[in-house]
Amino acid sequence: MSEQILAQPTDQGKRLDVFLTEHLGDRTRSQIKKLVQQGDVTINDNATKVHQFLRSGDIIKIHTSSPTQAVAPAEVTEPTIPVPDPTIIFENDNFLVLEKPAGLLVHATERGETNTLVNWLTTHYPTITDVGEHAYRAGIIHRLDRDVSGIMVIAKNQPAFLSLKEQFRSRLVKKEYIALVYGHVLKQSGTIELPIGRNREGQFVAHPRKGLSMFHRHDRVAKTDFRVLEYVQDYTLLSIQIHTGRTHQIRAHLSAVGHPILGDQLYKPRKKHFNFLRQKIKVVNPGRIFLHSITIGFNDQNGEWQEFHSPLPQILSQFLNDKKQK
Repeated sequence: MSEQILAQPTDQGKRLDVFLTEHLGDRTRSQIKKLVQQGDVTINDNATKVHQFLRSGDIIKIHTSSPTQAVAPAEVTEPTIPVPDPTIIFENDNFLVLEKPAGLLVHATERGETNTLVNWLTTHYPTITDVGEHAYRAGIIHRLDRDVSGIMVIAKNQPAFLSLKEQFRSRLVKKEYIALVYGHVLKQSGTIELPIGRNREGQFVAHPRKGLSMFHRHDRVAKTDFRVLEYVQDYTLLSIQIHTGRTHQIRAHLSAVGHPILGDQLYKPRKKHFNFLRQKIKVVNPGRIFLHSITIGFNDQNGEWQEFHSPLPQILSQFLNDKKQK
């Protein structure tokens, strides 16, 4: 499988690994480095190096295989707790709308996992295998983190894939989430526009800006709207809409503004109590991250607006109700 990309005038002087990070958003920096070192990336059909600088008009070719082929099956570790299958909410000839359960990986990483949404899709809908740009992402236009549940749209054919991909690229898709966070969010509504990039440990974090410039040149623009639904004890229930789809965007943004999500094991408070203003809030675990994709809306192949909703899973609604009753 290969992909060819033409460097634009705006890419003049850009380093190859930075360029590939922007265009291969589902690959980590180490994976990209390995691709280059293996000779799987060429510039104008010539071998190249990670730190080579591009010129406008350069033709970058990337020869990749599915991440499921990256390691031997014996090295793959699957979850020990069974994960439920997705639930189909709606389907027609062009797309599926489904609920992804928490714990289900959307597609395989370099570790070669087989218990994924893509594996389930291609088993139940074999024709989806040929939909999209990469076999390991068959039919997938957007992702949810493994531990996050909720609603997703899947393309069933290539025209639908291209239409939906363009709507996501143009930020025309409505994506709404529900999150329960530590502390009382003082503003009833607002927007977080902190750029997102990796820190020195490789984790995605939200960085401040330097005036109108990025804190780090590798950061990517990210925009998250929030609205307070209600206060529940020492927590805030938020409705969230995202205008960009950066990795861990909601989690990184809320953590950066001092309101990490309950149950988030990656961005959780480091101590047993979370300090909010002059208040100490006990860190609790609702059994999983309290983040759920509740709504998705987009235009179908006929240009008609379609919107679908997914209620909170029982484990989250029960936790919320228990807190309200105390």
